[in-house]
Amino acid sequence: MCLIAPGEASVRQPSDAQCGSAFEFIGPDPAVAARAKASGQPIYVVATRSETQPSGDIVLRGQAAVVKGDRQLNADEVTFNRDTQAVGAAGAVVFGDSRMMLEGSSLNYNIGSDQGTIENASYALREKRARGRATRIIRRDSSRHGLEGAFYTTCPPGKRDWAVRSSQIDLDFDAGQGVARNVVLDFKGVPIFYSPYFSFPLSDKRKSGFLAPSAGSTDETGFELRAPYYLNLGPNYDATIAPRYMSKRGLMMEAGGRYLFSGVAGELNGTFLPSDGVAGRSRDALFMSQSGVITPRWTHYLTYNRVSDEAYFEDFGRGLTDVSTTHLQRLATTSYNGDNWRVRGQVETYQTLSGSRPYRRLPQLAFNTSGFAPGGLSYALDSEYTTYDHPDLVDGTRLDLYPSISLPWERAAFRVEPRLGFRYTQYQLNHQLPGLDDAPSRALPILSVDSGLFFERDVDLWGLAAQQTLEPRLFYLYAPRRNQDDIPLFDTGDSDFRFESMFRSNRFSGPDRQGDANQVTAAVTSRFLSATSGVEMMRASLGQIYYFRDRQVDLLPMAAADDGQSAFVGELWARLTRALTARGDMEWDPDSGSTQRSVVGLYYRPAGGMLLNASYRMRRELPDLSAPGQVDNLEQLDVSGVIPLGRNWQVVGRSYYSLPEAKVIESFLGLGYESCCWGARVVTRRYVRNLSGGTTNAILFELELKGLTNVGNKVEDLITEGVFGYRRDAAGF
Repeated sequence: MCLIAPGEASVRQPSDAQCGSAFEFIGPDPAVAARAKASGQPIYVVATRSETQPSGDIVLRGQAAVVKGDRQLNADEVTFNRDTQAVGAAGAVVFGDSRMMLEGSSLNYNIGSDQGTIENASYALREKRARGRATRIIRRDSSRHGLEGAFYTTCPPGKRDWAVRSSQIDLDFDAGQGVARNVVLDFKGVPIFYSPYFSFPLSDKRKSGFLAPSAGSTDETGFELRAPYYLNLGPNYDATIAPRYMSKRGLMMEAGGRYLFSGVAGELNGTFLPSDGVAGRSRDALFMSQSGVITPRWTHYLTYNRVSDEAYFEDFGRGLTDVSTTHLQRLATTSYNGDNWRVRGQVETYQTLSGSRPYRRLPQLAFNTSGFAPGGLSYALDSEYTTYDHPDLVDGTRLDLYPSISLPWERAAFRVEPRLGFRYTQYQLNHQLPGLDDAPSRALPILSVDSGLFFERDVDLWGLAAQQTLEPRLFYLYAPRRNQDDIPLFDTGDSDFRFESMFRSNRFSGPDRQGDANQVTAAVTSRFLSATSGVEMMRASLGQIYYFRDRQVDLLPMAAADDGQSAFVGELWARLTRALTARGDMEWDPDSGSTQRSVVGLYYRPAGGMLLNASYRMRRELPDLSAPGQVDNLEQLDVSGVIPLGRNWQVVGRSYYSLPEAKVIESFLGLGYESCCWGARVVTRRYVRNLSGGTTNAILFELELKGLTNVGNKVEDLITEGVFGYRRDAAGF
């Protein structure tokens, strides 16, 4: 068997954070090395006393040393022959170079050929922070060493939590690998693995071979065992083949490949299950992406995704991101970037897994430019031409042109930017409804004035010198009403109503609707900054739109919106202490006296690797994905964190809970142990696997032998996605 660490699937090395100075092995005397370098001699010899034998050998005694280049030998007694450059050493023998350090009872070595043997030796690999012992070490040259009766570990001196024991180990530093024969892997003194042949990495160089297998269990698949094999096909492309056995489903083949050529990088992944033991049919998936640079200004991007059936992610998905997938994108796009302009062309389709089928863009061409004109004017042009296709709905082409000019005026305490734009949109439609225009068009001017003031003052915050800013802002927007009821909705919807959205020229997300407006947004932002460092300690914003006339344009024909003002929208961010921060977003409707949307979060990050998050999310009248055309209320509580238990243990967990349904969306709880040279983690997990609310239970386990391999399911991706702000280097889990 061959266990390897190719490319990104790297094996972590022992770290200073966990190991401290444990790997500061005793090596050749650095003072001798410095004197040898200063002497300029090709071979530097030194000792307390010396004598010359009749044979011509020089016997060095008392702090004897021989140095050539980066190789250095220290011993109680050294016999050296100038003619043959043969060296014999005994008593506290220490030999080392830039790659390896050896300690033993005796050494026979030839400086010229760089070959020799050392008996009853301890060794240490400097770059890998690994060590071991051997009854004999044979140095074939500076790159290749043979070890007889040896063990290998990355645990520091005095510890041997895990070790690879072997009758013969061959280390090849140039090839970046070690090969062992008749191997026994011990963990805590207990043999857990045997193989007649075993390969392990000495560097980050890639090589073909088996990766560490993984195992686990879920309700949907049963017991799982995955055994990946890595293929290093070339320096710029590789592949991985992974049989995945599932006791309930059967044997699935997974394969993936990566490639990197001049200006092009891509990845291709696929799965195939010939006969699903539960579904009674074959299942498969294909995922492809590629990006590239044709010239320094000309780029392209491709993606293609397909699954065999709508329930694929429910049965084989690995998390909420997979489960919530409703459409799979297929996109080909190319862009050319000029100095102040950009041209983009693309075709885009989707595979629909749930919900309505979106329009296909076949193709879409866009041109954008912006810059400055004489007299302080600035200009911009956003334009596109798109052909939309749909088998069941009105389709056709759309031309959208939106040029604008502005005259920004800014000083230290204020800024004003009037902007005048003109939007023209033209359609050529197929299968238009009877009585409606099959070539509708829309043209209207859009006027806006964005203005703001800036005030600041020195304040004292509980003994801390700070500066407070006050930044009022007024944004006026005018757009006349145009009847757009005969225009289909190709790619347009309502935009989320947030603080920044109050300063946009269109309340809709796409060009099929241009909102009519005669309104002013009044908002204010205040910040507190440290007077010494300038670091922002708190920021609060509040705003509201005041409407001077009813809004008559909507996605579908309906009565005009006659509210005189919008909801209040507010944002808050505060660093309460060095470790505790808070943020909040809110939308409050003064007419109903109720909150329409809110997000509140507290994030605690003290020193020592602790991480605690708590957030609350609420939103009313959210579209219900499981029941198209219906709305639902969302109210969720999300608590997550990593808690160190002493130096080596950590607890990690998350509970993502839906309050209206009194149901857990996702939860996991894990316990991890992290030492200098190994780690272990076990996580129990429960999560929603489909839009109808079905859940799955899973158990994940991982054993990490640092510098060698990982066995089990890697849980890092799960923790990174589920615990906001998590970084493995900081938390250690």
